[in-house]
Amino acid sequence: MPDLIIQNARVIDGTGADGFFADITVADGIITSIEPVIESVIEPGSEPVSASVKGTGMDRASAKIIDGSGLVVSPGFIDIHTHSDFSLLLEPTADSRVSQGVTTEVTGNCGGSPAPILDSGKDAFMEYMTDLGKHYKRHLPDQAWQFKTLDDFYDHLYTKGTAVNVAPLVGHSTLRANVMGYANRVPDQTEMQRMKHLLRQELEKGAFGLSSGLIYHPGAFARSPELAQLTAEVAAFNGMYSTHMRSEGTFLFEAVDEALATARQSGVSLEISHLKCETPAMWGKASLVLEKIHQARQEGIQVHFDQYPYTAYGTGLIEIFPPWAKECGAKQMRQILNSPKTRKKVRADMINPSSGWENPMEGLDWDQARIMGYTLPENQKLNGLTIRALAEVLGLEPVEAVFQVYCQEKGGLSMIVFAMSEQDLITILKDPLGMIGSDGRSVSPLGPSGKSPVHPRFYGTFPRILGKYVREKQVISLEQAIHKMTGLPAKKIGLKDRGLIQKGRAADLVLFDPNTVKDQASFDHPHEYPQGIVHVMVNGRLVIENGRHTRALPGKRLVRD
Repeated sequence: MPDLIIQNARVIDGTGADGFFADITVADGIITSIEPVIESVIEPGSEPVSASVKGTGMDRASAKIIDGSGLVVSPGFIDIHTHSDFSLLLEPTADSRVSQGVTTEVTGNCGGSPAPILDSGKDAFMEYMTDLGKHYKRHLPDQAWQFKTLDDFYDHLYTKGTAVNVAPLVGHSTLRANVMGYANRVPDQTEMQRMKHLLRQELEKGAFGLSSGLIYHPGAFARSPELAQLTAEVAAFNGMYSTHMRSEGTFLFEAVDEALATARQSGVSLEISHLKCETPAMWGKASLVLEKIHQARQEGIQVHFDQYPYTAYGTGLIEIFPPWAKECGAKQMRQILNSPKTRKKVRADMINPSSGWENPMEGLDWDQARIMGYTLPENQKLNGLTIRALAEVLGLEPVEAVFQVYCQEKGGLSMIVFAMSEQDLITILKDPLGMIGSDGRSVSPLGPSGKSPVHPRFYGTFPRILGKYVREKQVISLEQAIHKMTGLPAKKIGLKDRGLIQKGRAADLVLFDPNTVKDQASFDHPHEYPQGIVHVMVNGRLVIENGRHTRALPGKRLVRD
């Protein structure tokens, strides 16, 4: 007996195949039929009454009817790269996610997961979280930082419920911080075994793999043998290794080589996070990077990548400082800036393009980076200002302005850097190995995060693909876009019951208007919902109905089979 019937919609099933018109029935959170015709005596939009469903063997069914005329129905979008781990504790309704059609988030990316946390490693973990999670440290109780396993964390999360499903990865930096702190060296045999043990425990309980953030410390201290040993554990469980590579700019090719070498040695399924050509010196080289990736595929390496459809990236402000200064975290960074001698050295390294490190501002102007995330009341007026504008307000040189606000705020600031080219973005988007990932979090305009600017990708990633790059620019077809958002990521991470519209699969579904869907969030006004996403269903329950959040919390913590 169906709970819900979708009629008259164009079905794009996530396989990449052409769309077709059909009616879909859902019962107990599962797709129960996909039929060319469903005869019903229920008027669209009416309350559930009796319906006769052709081809299902049911003479009568009490069901809610959704009229999909003029709409596309697709699998719920799977965001393969998010950072919603802690934000879902604060905002379980996941407004910025479900409003754009996301029904499943892959969390624990860029090396950071909320667990496992050892008693002996908590201080180092909390230092690691200063720049990545200061916002959450301010709002969450102490118990939010004491989960010994991912099961502990997600059991706690889902006692309250969330609107989205979550597929967690284990963070490499989380493992390293707990076992080794901020030690800049190769792990000894005991430490290596402890990291492998912690990872294996999480994989045995259903974690989907491992992530690394090789520009973030302490993960940046790891070298290839360490990564190969850990990813071999992941490969044994048929899991995925997602990596924020050591470079996405000047040393992009070397970073890709390192990621591919790790996969080649361990046999792990490799996912390159938010692939881009990050600095002007690398613009126009996207096709060469893709050529390298496809060559690896021919060698048998299971490599894919994801991207977001923006030419600006977001990261912690700490990444603007040279490696030697930031490698032990925010506290030591402040100590370095408070010493005239070391402050002078940091300044020299930041403004000297030949200093031998990958300066994120190289080739860019100070008005191409915005700083946000201020917590002090007196600094709220600075939120979202470019570094040049910040310097003018403070009456300082740009570098000195950065030093001042970083020390005042005790770290924890973030920045958006406009550093990529549109043509490279399009070149990467056309490639069939690519998926879509927002690199965002679950936030809302009225929640704790709504008081500070965020990257517009938090709200607009998937509608932007559908509106700007499918309908307007016609870079890829609608079927290709949906495949990149659903079937391909489901296959990559091992979700056997999601990502496709097929009988017996979970009823994670999105209905959108292909003629009006578009993102509305901008860098000046980021907390704006998209338009054209009409209905969103998670595990058979409507979380978005006629464009409005129902406040339902039907999400689940997913586990790898």
